[in-house]
Amino acid sequence: MDWMKKISTDKMLLGVVSLIVVGMSFIYLGKGQIGNGNEEITPTKSAITSIENPNTKIGVLEKELESKLQTNILMMEGVGKVQVSVNFLTGLKNEYVRNNNVTKRTNKETDKTGGTRETTEVTENNQVVMPSGSSQPVIAIEDRPEIGGVLVIAEGARDPKVREGIHTAVQTLLSIPSSRITVVPMGGA
Repeated sequence: MDWMKKISTDKMLLGVVSLIVVGMSFIYLGKGQIGNGNEEITPTKSAITSIENPNTKIGVLEKELESKLQTNILMMEGVGKVQVSVNFLTGLKNEYVRNNNVTKRTNKETDKTGGTRETTEVTENNQVVMPSGSSQPVIAIEDRPEIGGVLVIAEGARDPKVREGIHTAVQTLLSIPSSRITVVPMGGA
């Protein structure tokens, strides 16, 4: 029976150590996220990213979109003061121009006994096109990030008609599902 207690205690100790290791790895992976601006932007699901570093491409896009939405919403009747926050789910998506070359070479060999052997060699070269003198590749398509959510805080949002109008305007402008939009009345003094 003592050996069962020992195994149970060992398993519990192993579980606690595993949890500590997993927790420490999350803490470690969360540090050092701010770079020198030369890195590729990676997808994020955190609204904090743009608050911490609004000078990233994503941060700039979020701020531009917030400004445009705020300008449009302010023009609506009964809205009053407005604060808009936008959060992206993904980063910028770029497709680069590529130079595709496919070379196919076939060899036929005949041996002394009259048998033939045929071999085919295919070589593919798929390089990103770089303009001469530039370190940036040529972009074929640049997709905007997917919008994760929009929060609109407006003085006039206490009125259900104004709140519905704001909600509809944001949904129409951004072509996003209704569930990703929240409109709330402005509080405080």
